[in-house]
This record gives sequence, C-alpha cells and structure tokens, in this order.
Amino acid sequence: MTDRSSLVDRRHFAVRGTAVLLAGGLGLAFSVLAFSVWAQGADSAAGTAGSVPADLCGNLSLADEAARFGLSFDHLTGSKGEKHLPETMGAGLAWLDFDGDGWIDLYLVQSGPFPPPEQGSPAAANQLWRNLGGERFERVRRASPAADSGCGQGAVAADVDGDGDLDLYVTNYGADRLWINRGDGQFEGSPVGVDGWSSSAAFADADADGDLDLYVSRYVVYDPYAELFCGDLDTGERAYCDPSLFVGAEDRFLLNRGDGTFAEATEAAGLAPAAGRGLGVLFTDFDGDGRPDLYVANDLTTNGLYRNRGDGTFDDESLFSGAAVNAQGKPEAGMGLAVGDLDGDGKPDLAVTNFDVETNTLYRNLGEMQFEDFSVSSGFGLPSFNLLGFGLVSADFDLDGDVDFYVANGHIFESPRRADSSYRQHDLLLLGDGQGSFTTASCGPAFDAAWVGRGLAAADFDNDGDVDLALINSAAPAQLLVNSGAEGGAPRSWLGVRLVGAPPNGQAIGARVTLTTTAGRQSRWVVAGDSYQSSSEQRLQFGLGAGEKPLELEVRWPNGKRQRWRGLPLNGYARLVQEGG
Repeated sequence: MTDRSSLVDRRHFAVRGTAVLLAGGLGLAFSVLAFSVWAQGADSAAGTAGSVPADLCGNLSLADEAARFGLSFDHLTGSKGEKHLPETMGAGLAWLDFDGDGWIDLYLVQSGPFPPPEQGSPAAANQLWRNLGGERFERVRRASPAADSGCGQGAVAADVDGDGDLDLYVTNYGADRLWINRGDGQFEGSPVGVDGWSSSAAFADADADGDLDLYVSRYVVYDPYAELFCGDLDTGERAYCDPSLFVGAEDRFLLNRGDGTFAEATEAAGLAPAAGRGLGVLFTDFDGDGRPDLYVANDLTTNGLYRNRGDGTFDDESLFSGAAVNAQGKPEAGMGLAVGDLDGDGKPDLAVTNFDVETNTLYRNLGEMQFEDFSVSSGFGLPSFNLLGFGLVSADFDLDGDVDFYVANGHIFESPRRADSSYRQHDLLLLGDGQGSFTTASCGPAFDAAWVGRGLAAADFDNDGDVDLALINSAAPAQLLVNSGAEGGAPRSWLGVRLVGAPPNGQAIGARVTLTTTAGRQSRWVVAGDSYQSSSEQRLQFGLGAGEKPLELEVRWPNGKRQRWRGLPLNGYARLVQEGG
C-alpha cells in the first residue's frame, strides 16, 4: 500500500540515523495525467449505466444497529506513538454458526497492544458473540477462541476436521492459531507452524481428497525493535513506514492430513517463493473445470493467479491471465477480494480493492483463465479514486437479482498528504444492473459517518433474506449494518440456499450454485475466506426482481457431480443435501 502522494510531497525516512529525502515533480505530472485518463473514462462510462433505475436504493437501507443488538466491541491498535506498521493493518472478523442452532454467530478479532507480549495480553483477546434468534448478540466468554490473545489480524471459519462443526483459523502478527470446535460450545486451540506476520487466509479442497486445505497470505518481515524512523526529521513526528522498505514474507500453503492437522506443502504445490507482500486471498474455480483456483492480492507487486491442476499443485498463470496488473500494465496495492457473476454469463468475475489514486479494480472473466480490466467502463473503479479500500463484499443487497458491492474504506495515515484524501473515509455501495455496470448510492444512515474501515464480512444474521454486514474499524467500535430491504416498501421475493456436502466437506466449499429464472441466470460460489482478513457465511441468497420467477436451481458439488431442483419454496432457506452425502 504505497502512499502515492509520497511522489509529490516532502517526506523523510531514516534508517540508523541516515536521513533520506523523497520528493519529485515528475510524480506530480504522472498523477495529474493518471487522473485525466480516469476522468476521461468516467465521461465515457456515464452513458453506459445500464438499466439501473432512477430510485437507486428502492427498499434498501443500511443502518448501524450494533447497540440495539447488544454488540459492543472496540478495536485496539495497540499504538504507543511509535507507528509500527502492524498497528494500522488489523483487523478482521468471521461469521459462523458455531453452535449449530441455525443462527449465524460472529467472531471479532482484536489487535493491540503492540509489540505483543510473549504470553499475549487480555487486552488483545478476540471476542465470540452468540446470535440469540436474530434479536440480540451475547458475548461468549468461556469459549476458548475468545482467549486467543495474539496480535490479531484476521479469521476464517470452516469445518477443518470434517466433523460437521465449524472451526476457526486465526491469523496473527506472531503465531497463528487453529481452533477446533468440539461441538459443545468449546474449542481446542493448537499452533499450525505459521508465524511471522499473517494477513488473510482461505480454505478449499485443493487436492480433491475431500478435506479442506489452507492458504495463508503473509505480509512483510517486520521487526518492531529495529532502529527505523519514518516521518518528519525536522519535527520528530513519526509516521507509518512505506511497505516498500520491508521484504515480503513468504505465503504458506498447507495440506490437510485428514484429521484437522496440516502439512507444509508450499514448494511442492508450485507456490514458492510467493513473497509479494500478500494481503488478500481467495479460492474460486475461475476456469470452470471444477477445481478451486487461487488468487492472491499483493501490495506493490503483481497479484498472483494460480490454476489448480487437480492434485494439490498449481500453475502460475498470473502474468498471462491479465489479472496480475491493471489495464495500464502496472501492479497495484491489492487488499480485499470478492467474486461474483456480474453479467449473467456463469463465470466468476473478480474485484480487488486498492490504495488511493489507483482505483479499485474489476476484472471481467473472459474464460480460459483470461481476464480484462473493465474498472472504468463499468463504473466500478472511478468512485474509489480518492479512497483507500480494504474490506470488500459482493452480494445482492437490494434483492433485485443483480450483484452489488460494498467497500470498507479508510487510510493508513492519520494525516494523508493529499488535500483531497482523509484518514476517516465513507464506505462505498455500488449497485449493479446485471450487465456489468455499477452506480454508487448512499442507501441509509450507514453512509452518514466516515470511518477507518478494515475487516468486512456478510451474513443474513436475522434470517430475513437480505444480506447484512459486520465491519471492524481501526481504533473504533465495530459496526453491525442491518439491511432493512426485505421489510420496507414493495416486498421482494428471494431464495436462500444452505448446502450440505458429502463429508468431510460438509459446507460444500467450492460448490457453484446457478439459479435460472424467467429473467436470466444467477451464479454463486461457496468460499471460505474472502474480503480482507475476514470470512462471510456460506449460505447463499438469490434476489428476484419484479415479476421474476425461478425455474431451476443447479448445484455443481465440489466433486463435479450436479443436482437440480425445481419448485423450491421462496422467502426461506432450502437445505440441499448432496446425493450420497
């Protein structure tokens, strides 16, 4: 996440007493030129807004109702004024039904203090909140994942040992932890041999043996005790250092042994060395062959796209795919990731959040592992030009049958050097038209305030059919954005799906669900780990536009077999069990 404003503003950093001045007028010229190019793109895109109605929000309204639902969590960066880089990068969260009662619970990751004490700190303890029937959240204090007191970064929920209960993997600055759910409300924690600075993590059955394997993106090699000063040498005011000063930490890929323990397999899988300052990771079948492929968002270096061979090994397709860089051939500062079929062609398109003055990037999936950057023409990229995006979710928020996006924004510098940027930033809601075009909208009071957004994940926690959101904001209270779209105005019909896969992959991670309606086709993918350092629920929701009727729903299970259903009831969740499962 390089601060592109460092090209145009006076900036110092010093290493062991040696001062260096960064300045330059050439960068200013480049930045102005880049803005001019994007502005021209904005004008050309204005006439391609598709069929988005004039009343953009319709029934949709998002409001922070954390207090009403009893959810109280304040994120701590652990900062003591020394401006350590990990302080500004956390944290994430995970939605999971840990007690199996049908109501999605919430796990929130805590960060500070920093540097973390060797034995952890009670102030760094994560929090698990039980969902009481969609009406209130209650903090669970005795569940062992809440005792994870490392310097937290992110979390992902998945059934790691195949026993039907959702487990938790927590990424830390320091040793990561795997928390195995014992089914009685308690978890057993164990290290997995991954330490240093981990960021996001994701699960998928990469080697087709039925159980879920793990990829962990890791950021940089960071020593909090090194003699490094970044900031203004004249005043002594510290600032967070540019990540380019640090060597990227190598990501890790681990194969599940079948009992919930893991074996290091990064090099054997063809994924080493992957040291691109990784921040986001996502498994999805991008080429339609039924195998989960891998995408990694890196900071300052090319993003990685790896084709799954089907045996737990991968081919590096990054530079050949078009998804490693932007339309200008430049690597960006990738953070959050999300996929969605934006134009109804059945292929997962890819979205990435980036630093300011870069715009977020939207890649159209052309098939055969080929992607096209259509951030400008789609209307997706330009609204983010002066924003720094972290968390990212794709969902049909307004239940009209089209994929939308929500972006959590916030800078890493308390005093950004560009006059048109700020530390606290408003989030973005981009409503899709089903043809690959997007329009920004501020639907509800959630957009009235600015925050320093980080982790973001989606779940229909109140089971009313529309997608709600939870966000962690740096050094601020967590938010619970309740979607009231299914309650007000003209009612929208919807279809919810909960997949039950064949053990040990009971969540059916890697499945593709396609709903054919009288208006077209909608596709969803079941993933474990997305956004930024976060994990959304695995149930899927399909909105139906006005007059739209469902015809058939098809599930392609992770093993490649397909099942079809007709006549599923609307406005509720259908439990679909894999044949032979």
